[in-house]
Amino acid sequence: MATTHSRIVSPLCFSASSLFQNPIVWAEDTNTILRCIVRISLFFHGVVAGLSISTAAMALSVSDAITYVLESNPDIQAAEFNKQAVEFELERARAFRAPKFSLDGWTGTSRDIGETTNGTGGYIQGYELSASISQRLFDGYWTRSEIERQAYRVDAAALRVLERSEFLALEAVRVFADVRRMRAQVSLARSNIAYHRTAVSRLQKAFDNGVVGPSDLLQAEERLLVAQDILLQFELDQADTEAMFLEVVGIAPQSLSPVRSIAASVPGSLDLALATARRHNPTIKFSQADVGAADAMARRAKHNLFPSLDLVLEGRYGDDLNGIDGRVNDVSLGIRLTYELQGGAQRAQREEQARRVHESRARLLSQTRLVEREMRHSWNSMVQIHRRVGLLENQVSELQELRDTYEKEFIVGARSLLDVLNTQNALVRAQAELINARSLSVYVEYRVLAASGTLLSSLGIEPPEDAKPYARDQAGAPPVSSAEPNQHFDAKSFSNWRRNVSKKK
Repeated sequence: MATTHSRIVSPLCFSASSLFQNPIVWAEDTNTILRCIVRISLFFHGVVAGLSISTAAMALSVSDAITYVLESNPDIQAAEFNKQAVEFELERARAFRAPKFSLDGWTGTSRDIGETTNGTGGYIQGYELSASISQRLFDGYWTRSEIERQAYRVDAAALRVLERSEFLALEAVRVFADVRRMRAQVSLARSNIAYHRTAVSRLQKAFDNGVVGPSDLLQAEERLLVAQDILLQFELDQADTEAMFLEVVGIAPQSLSPVRSIAASVPGSLDLALATARRHNPTIKFSQADVGAADAMARRAKHNLFPSLDLVLEGRYGDDLNGIDGRVNDVSLGIRLTYELQGGAQRAQREEQARRVHESRARLLSQTRLVEREMRHSWNSMVQIHRRVGLLENQVSELQELRDTYEKEFIVGARSLLDVLNTQNALVRAQAELINARSLSVYVEYRVLAASGTLLSSLGIEPPEDAKPYARDQAGAPPVSSAEPNQHFDAKSFSNWRRNVSKKK
């Protein structure tokens, strides 16, 4: 029994080493080896579990990564500052409703050379102070339309913040999943190298003892080099994904929690997903706000059809003005009417803005199509990748069983070493594909929610404060209808829509 115990000091090498041991001795020691493997696996399972408990509290979750992105990403900050700047443009538009006050002062020399006035004929030194207060009574709805236009622009800027937040949140999920995926690939590649090193070591001993020829040893060494090259490629890809993680999230990826599935939040069908996207996708809502701004601009252009009325209070105080000796002190109050005509300039402006409305509505239809295409692509990817995961799981299970069978047949001489190594390589490739597919199957769920514009809300994460539209409701501006699903899939309905829009000019 002492000899038997000396052979199982390193039971972790059992799978590979057993291939090259004496078949009879291997059969006698099978039960003992299996018991040792169970004890060793339980020991390492306890060690790993202890380490997992100590590091779980420090692991970064997907929600944490998204929060970092929303708080620190410069692209989101740029959109927030743009929205705040547009808010001041709205504030300036509202100021047009307030009275306008102006104060002027003048001092200097004047001379009256007229023949019908009582001027001194010489140069005299004088001064003047004047003030005026005017209140716009009617401007052809210019101010109201301008306030509505700026309100739409504020909401559009807020929706741009939301759009970037949803997009970068999805990017955070992607790089998060990619880092975990590449770490799993690197771990798989290292396990593959360990398998081939054990095979080379055992074959080297068998070759030294004259049991196998040099071709078997060379085959094993060549496969070991291939396995090492695969590891180098995976490590390079891992470094690239970690660099991308740092760029998107803003912190280095240390310990990362698993990316949890959010299948429960995904709409039950493609039609429901498309309907959700039409209602909530920030890109579509941004385009709707753009249409609203164009509509308001067109209404503003119609102000030149009407005169403007102002209530004006003016006062003037001065001395020795216009070459006339004497004091001036007068006040006037009245209503001023202004009506401008300049050829066809006003009509051309109205026609231009009407076309701008058509342009913005066409962009809304285009953006709706793009969003729906993205949703269909994401949905189809989700359905197909879930099916592929099941196929790859079956393939990996079959290849594991096949490799184990080939190992046993190799021991009794029924299989060549090349058969075993080829099966091992096929197993590693299938395992790598399974890692990729599992990672993608979870990511596409997040992608579907991002395409519908509900990723942050589904995760329970509040978007930035500047991502909330509010200005249109406050201004009382009319809402903009969305692009109906049947409005843009056939040429006839699109042509009818264009004719109807032209009639509304």
